[in-house]
Amino acid sequence: MSWLKRCLTLSLLLVVLYGGWQWLVSPLVFTLSEQTPIALVNDDEANPNKLTQGHNNASCLEMDQLEPLDNDGQLRVLSWNIYKQNNDGWDAELLTLLERTELSLLQEVSLSPSFINWLNQLNWFGQQASAFEVFDKSSGVFNLSQRLPEKVCAIFETEPWLQLPKSALFASYQLSNGESLWVVNLHAVNFTLGTEEFEQQLAELEQALIEHQGPAIFAGDFNTWSEIRQEKVENVMRTLGLEEAKFTPDLRTTFAITGQPLDHIFYRGLQLKKAEVINTSASDHNALWAEFTLN
Repeated sequence: MSWLKRCLTLSLLLVVLYGGWQWLVSPLVFTLSEQTPIALVNDDEANPNKLTQGHNNASCLEMDQLEPLDNDGQLRVLSWNIYKQNNDGWDAELLTLLERTELSLLQEVSLSPSFINWLNQLNWFGQQASAFEVFDKSSGVFNLSQRLPEKVCAIFETEPWLQLPKSALFASYQLSNGESLWVVNLHAVNFTLGTEEFEQQLAELEQALIEHQGPAIFAGDFNTWSEIRQEKVENVMRTLGLEEAKFTPDLRTTFAITGQPLDHIFYRGLQLKKAEVINTSASDHNALWAEFTLN
């Protein structure tokens, strides 16, 4: 037990030092995005309506020219933190995964010229919650699909130490059975001593979903590195009637000290057929993939 306490104390000290360093250095590197809160890639033909306000002052766009997201009742979903494309091989890995995916929910996407050029070669639509800019490159969560959403909203919560926003996208997609699928792509608040900001971010997303009685997916990098954070997430999912996709073997990326998995896929109103973790060196997170069928 004393060894565990020493490890936890050391980890907390490192986090504090890291947070202090970021507090001093981050203004020199990071800037809040001055662009529209939602960046579009390959969406020129969508002709989105003007920016509107959603729940909790979220910025939203509504789309035209809609087609069902699923493929004859099959819906395959990827959730992956791609670590700002820092590791070699992310493009080949993602391209392979897109071949068997209808909807990709990505976190920590750097909207660099190389990423945009790569995406422009594909027949996919992209929307990013532009949280902040790193050396003039937008960073945040990113939805990628071959069908446009009916509506997409960007929601932000500020990291209390780093004073930079963590982002989430809330979107709805048309399905072939006439229903709408509501989707949350989350990169959760991370560096906090308590859970107040973490809970606030979850509460805002819970409110966005709570009025919808149909199918839903809530996925991403939840930063559930402690049991109390995991408990807070489970409470929200229980309220929303969502259950978690189980992975066998469970190769999800975990926090080194506690062994808690960081990434999750929750769902409702769909039949889960298969769930996999893709072990990869193309990011500091392994990728999650799940196959669903419509009810």
